[in-house]
Amino acid sequence: MATVGTAITRIEIGNYETQVAIENGPAPVIFRLAMGATQIGSRPFAQRPPSALELENAIATVEDLVMPLAKLLPPDTTLVSSDYIAVTLVELLHPGHEPAGGMLSLAQVEQVFDELAAVSLGRPASTARVPTDNAFFAYVLILREFMHHLAFKFLSVPGAA
Repeated sequence: MATVGTAITRIEIGNYETQVAIENGPAPVIFRLAMGATQIGSRPFAQRPPSALELENAIATVEDLVMPLAKLLPPDTTLVSSDYIAVTLVELLHPGHEPAGGMLSLAQVEQVFDELAAVSLGRPASTARVPTDNAFFAYVLILREFMHHLAFKFLSVPGAA
């Protein structure tokens, strides 16, 4: 079972920016990063699905934007998101559960990313059990890199199954 920290880190992945709010005191500390589900850094994905090279370039961009936060996060912080795609991920990975708040593990996010990466390498999108549109690709990529590089083992998704 996931341990719950005393501090909360909220992530909201929008279309063009990602907002990160660290709640560990009287007022949250907010960061805005130039990456989103429509555009990562200075450009969107050009192909549908994104090519393997586009994914590699996006990973490098996201890593560069995320890594400075590593020094700023309090220990034992809990990662939380109420984003629509986060809720969708929980529902795809835990079908049939009653909405009560869900959890996604880093391993589950990695599994979804691996499935999307296979599509970018030529596997038919029709065989995927998750959406394969570019916004979903970008969202999962950002979430994966954020969780991986900032050592979040779980994402709490209030209101999801």
